[in-house]
This record gives sequence, structure tokens and C-alpha cells, in this order.
Amino acid sequence: MKAGLKKLMALGLVAVLSIGLVGCGSKTADTSGGGQPALEQIKKNGKLVVATSPDYPPFEFMVSEGGKSNIVGADIDLAKKLAEKIGVELEIKGMDFDALLPALQAGKADMVITGMTPNEERKKAVDFSEIYFQGENAVVVNVKDAGKFTSEDQLKKAKIGVQKGSTQETYVKDNLKAENFKSLTSVPDLITDMKNGNLDAVVLNSKVAGINVGKYDGIKVVENLKLTNGGEEEAMAVALKKGDNKDLVKLINEEIKALQDSGEYDKILANAVDLVSKETK
Repeated sequence: MKAGLKKLMALGLVAVLSIGLVGCGSKTADTSGGGQPALEQIKKNGKLVVATSPDYPPFEFMVSEGGKSNIVGADIDLAKKLAEKIGVELEIKGMDFDALLPALQAGKADMVITGMTPNEERKKAVDFSEIYFQGENAVVVNVKDAGKFTSEDQLKKAKIGVQKGSTQETYVKDNLKAENFKSLTSVPDLITDMKNGNLDAVVLNSKVAGINVGKYDGIKVVENLKLTNGGEEEAMAVALKKGDNKDLVKLINEEIKALQDSGEYDKILANAVDLVSKETK
């Protein structure tokens, strides 16, 4: 681990977390309370269990220290704030993005914080907090293809990569109506596939796109290409299992507002971006 990361840990950016990597056949405690209000059940359990997909820097990503992997990022720091507000410990469970909502519905986590957009389809399955981050989407290409796409009409004919289950997948499929797109579970796999010539472009959140451009050689964000019809902005919210969660939603929304009004969330995000840059040098 680099010295810069150790300094950030001393400042409290990176919490000491219990990380459960969920896979097929894993045994995981059920956080559901059999009809008990969600907030009351979390307090009774003594911990807040948050599920995330740790491949989306600066919001959630992996770092290694002393041979041990930890999940860190802006979303993890938000989860830490929520656990502190409730007065319980925090447990983070890492899993593939498309496994998050099924795990939440099955009671394997109390909430999902993973840069997830509360679209209409997801709202049918789970409840959401207020928005804690809103940004734009961007197109990433190999440097040699930097001038290849100047309009959405050109982009829709390309081989496009998106993260499975993401807002970008919905945009490419339903709004752009791309003729040829590929969905993979992780962002690094998408970038690698593009660098290997299997994809022409990858559509990502603009903040995530910028991080990956700094991490991988030979790729860049396409400038002056505006994504319309729902692809222009990406909002992020905390997902919760439907049920008796009114008090929990209220607490989350109050904490989000407090962090935004005080400027603390901007600091959390800036620190996470700084941590990514240190890890990728």
C-alpha cells in the first residue's frame, strides 16, 4: 500500500470493514426481521449490512493492505456515516452488480449502496432514498478511435460495452437502440475487452470514465458527444427492501441532506477520487 493511502486511513477515510464476498453456495445471515421495522431490526442486530459491487471507482473499489483486500470508496464512506448515525457497526458485502438486488430482496443485506440509479423498473422491486449523487454519462474509446464518434447515430452502429444491469445498459438498449452491444459484470473487463479490439466503445458514468482513463493507457473520453434521451444524467440513491422501512428511509434522507448541505459529501467524493489516483500510480 502507498504512503498516501496510509495517510488517508489515518484521517478516517477508509473504515475497517468486515467484507463478505458472496458467491454460489455461500452461507449468509438473513438480515430480515420477520415483519419488524427495518431500522429497529438493524439496531437489534447491532450492525448495518451493506451490499455493493466493488468495481466502480471512486464510488466502490478494492485496495490491498498486508495481503488483505478491503472495499473502499465514496459509497463506503456514505455507508460508514449511516452506520454511525444508527449507532451500529458496518459490514460490507461485495458481489456482482446484477446480484445486488436479489440479495437485498432475499434479506442478505439491509441496503445496497453501489452507484445505483433509481429507475422505474427498479422501483417496482425495491425502495430508494433521495438522490445522493447526480452526474452525466460518457463514452470511452481507444485513443486511435478518438475522432470516430461525433454523434449518437454513429455510436449506435458501434460495438458498445456496458456494465450488466446498469443505467448505461438501459440507455444503450432502450434509448440509443444500439445495434450491437455487450454487457459484462465488471468495468475492468469492459475496458480490457475494448483494448483487445472486441468493443469500439464503453459507456460509463463520467466520473468513473475519468478514473479509468487515468488508470489505463491508450484510452480516452470522447469529447463533445452529448448523450440524450435519458442517457445524459445518472442519479444515484440507496436501495432498500420494500416493507416497513419508513423510519430507515427518513434517517438516510436526513443524513444525505446533512452531508450535502455541509459540503461533507463533496469532500468524501474528492477524497475517494484522490485515493483512486494514488492507487493507480
